[in-house]
Amino acid sequence: MEKRKHKRFKTRQIAKICGKLGVVNNVSDSGIQISTALSPKNRKIDISFETNNGGNIQLMGIIQWVKWKKKLQSLNQMGVYIKDAPSEYLQFVKECNK
Repeated sequence: MEKRKHKRFKTRQIAKICGKLGVVNNVSDSGIQISTALSPKNRKIDISFETNNGGNIQLMGIIQWVKWKKKLQSLNQMGVYIKDAPSEYLQFVKECNK
């Protein structure tokens, strides 16, 4: 089984994904996994969320995979690649590791 390049850290952050409400489920240095009702029109999306210490993080990402919701589920799951992560985001990932 192939190991990931960067370790993932669980978190629960309310987020805006292309202006729609969503939840950040886990983060790594190069990616983020989100849940949202959004049905993406293209692979490039913008994500913003507030950190526990009041900071605001803005990201641009590329959707790598989507697990579409089933009848009884309310949200789609998406894996998003973050190419040029800002320093605030990388600091947030480090804080999730504590």
